[in-house]
Amino acid sequence: MKFKSLKTKILFWFGSISFFILIIFSLLFYYFFEKSLTLSIQNKLYAESIYIKEHIDIKSLKVIEHKFPFAIIKKDKIIYKTKKFELSNIKNILRSKNPFKIISTHESKNAIYILKLSKPFDGAILVLEREIDDRIEDILSTMLVLEPILLILLIFMANNMLNKILLPIKNINKTAKSISVNNFNTKIPLYDNENEIKELAQTFNNMIDRLKEGVQTIERFNSDVSHELKTPLTVINGQIELALKKDRAISYYKHSLHTIGAESKKIQEITEELLFLSKFSKNDIEEKFKSCDFNAILIEALEKYLKIAKEKNINIEIVKFEKATKQANESLIFSIFSNIIDNAVKYTPNNKNIFVSLYKNEKIHFIIKDEGIGIPKNELSKITDRFYRIDKSRNKKIKGFGLGLCIVKNSVELHNAKLKITSIEKSGTQVEVIF
Repeated sequence: MKFKSLKTKILFWFGSISFFILIIFSLLFYYFFEKSLTLSIQNKLYAESIYIKEHIDIKSLKVIEHKFPFAIIKKDKIIYKTKKFELSNIKNILRSKNPFKIISTHESKNAIYILKLSKPFDGAILVLEREIDDRIEDILSTMLVLEPILLILLIFMANNMLNKILLPIKNINKTAKSISVNNFNTKIPLYDNENEIKELAQTFNNMIDRLKEGVQTIERFNSDVSHELKTPLTVINGQIELALKKDRAISYYKHSLHTIGAESKKIQEITEELLFLSKFSKNDIEEKFKSCDFNAILIEALEKYLKIAKEKNINIEIVKFEKATKQANESLIFSIFSNIIDNAVKYTPNNKNIFVSLYKNEKIHFIIKDEGIGIPKNELSKITDRFYRIDKSRNKKIKGFGLGLCIVKNSVELHNAKLKITSIEKSGTQVEVIF
């Protein structure tokens, strides 16, 4: 059976299970109570029959005090009985192998116990209890009346409990419906009780915060991309319009093509760096891990920037260089090393020093310390954002799009590593990656 409402489904199954439990309980109660009552009557009649056997003279049949009507049988005939002993089919009763029997009639129920007497008398004592107390039927009738009432009461209580339990879920549902790209201000109220509902509400609120942050990042990213691509595209279009406006000298066309080529290269570099950022994800990156020689990767990255460093007369000094290998993605490790070295070379003035360390001490440490322009304290937390460049770096002499440290941060996180950046303005910057 299908239900649209979770509450209705729970109540249906709760009611069904409760109904079956009550039925089973009633049957078991009836069975065991009947057995107990029957055994009690049997024990009473047995005790009475023993008492009669021990206190009556079979020959004289002298009457004794008795609690229940009884009869003495000899050779299938009643030779003595009390006044209230009324029973038919004596012969059939005596043939029964079971000494205790309950005989039902239309009017009442009677219990009888047969105590066989050994030879030479060759007879039996029959003790009778008339009109057995019909308590079991009374109890059964009472249960048939009470059980539906109890079932309704249980469902009513379950309904009230479900209303309280499902109230936070209704609030979550209501909040979820009110959330949109333009509205992330709604939050689910947290309840005082420490339980799964509170944890769910807290998780949902955290999800709202992450979505809000994600949308803001996308909006900022779109704004930054459009800004970064707008300038080279504007330059390209301007050069083409001017070149086509009238005939010009060959040197002018060469200059225009050179400018268009440079701006096109900028667009290509931005696109490549953005594609690199989106190429890897947390879910599939570990599948591409293999044993990497960090020393060889660092040397390859340093060689890439030695020429530029030499042109600026920057001394790159290797302070500590120890063997370091680890399961990692080689292209991402190279990206981390090269982008950090690139920044150090870019923002370090001529005739200064850059210090490089790579060593293993439980974890692998990669450290670059430069004597560059440094980063203002209020800018330090933003430098790993996409397209973010501090004001001092926004000049034509220093190339870049503000994607290098963003790529580093992303690659570091994909390796579950840590990125630490400390800087003093006009003194230098230290970048440390701990794997």
